[in-house]
Amino acid sequence: MKNGFLFLMWCCVILGCDHTPAIVSESIGSAENDQHEVVYSKKQLNDLKTASKVVYDLPSPTEMAQMLHDMEVIYDVNILSNPKSEGIYNIDVSRALNLGVYFADLSFTTMFDFPQQAMLFMSAVQGLSEELNIVGVFNEQLMSRLEDNLSNKDSIMDIVSYTYMETDFYLQENERSVLAKAILAGAWVEGLYIATHLKTEQDQDQLIWQKIAAQKKGLKNLINMVEDCNEPQLNVFVLKLRKLETAFDQIKELSEHINDYDSIQNINQYIVSDTAVAQIIGQTSGCRDYMVIGK
Repeated sequence: MKNGFLFLMWCCVILGCDHTPAIVSESIGSAENDQHEVVYSKKQLNDLKTASKVVYDLPSPTEMAQMLHDMEVIYDVNILSNPKSEGIYNIDVSRALNLGVYFADLSFTTMFDFPQQAMLFMSAVQGLSEELNIVGVFNEQLMSRLEDNLSNKDSIMDIVSYTYMETDFYLQENERSVLAKAILAGAWVEGLYIATHLKTEQDQDQLIWQKIAAQKKGLKNLINMVEDCNEPQLNVFVLKLRKLETAFDQIKELSEHINDYDSIQNINQYIVSDTAVAQIIGQTSGCRDYMVIGK
């Protein structure tokens, strides 16, 4: 029951920009059996259906890192954002976008088992979180766990996932869902940037681009999510995403209906032309450059 409500809370984080009068409340028990009331606004409840689409169509930073690791891509730290640049972002929307970027880079370095580089990105995540006044996520206990588990990749990945979700929860509870959306968008774009720029074995190229093509629907939902914020500081970013969407629209989708006696499945395959590949790479770089260097 608690997990179901946690999912509901996270949906509200992603799509709850409007704080109209609340119409529903629910008590949730913590691990220590204490109770606190979570109140949902009318708009938040109306947006839950759309929120579930975003959750299921967009991989989290750790999921994207796992996908790339499973495809045996060649690790290249040079394509990641500079973890020492976190101090150059001076407005909250920019900080939130780049917090998402750093979460993606942190997941990537952790998944590929580069703990020292992962610590640099964790430090950058901590720095931007403090700039955004996200309180209580990074504490002595968390940092101690990190230091104690540097040689344990699975434990570090668990800590990264926990930190990502706790950041979302904190922003929701403090009615700062625009920033939560910006973090999600930043993490997704950075994951796509990594996927489109890493070198891989030739026989893996087609598989990777099938995975990338499958993000087409998620991108549309992401754009709608960011637009619904009605945040002027995200307007240019939305225009960049729209250009990326145009590039993705060149992908053709084929659906194959399979009946294997036990179940009926629809298998999607994608036709991605060389032109589409080049344009997706270019427009992804455009979105990422806008976030990271403001161009």
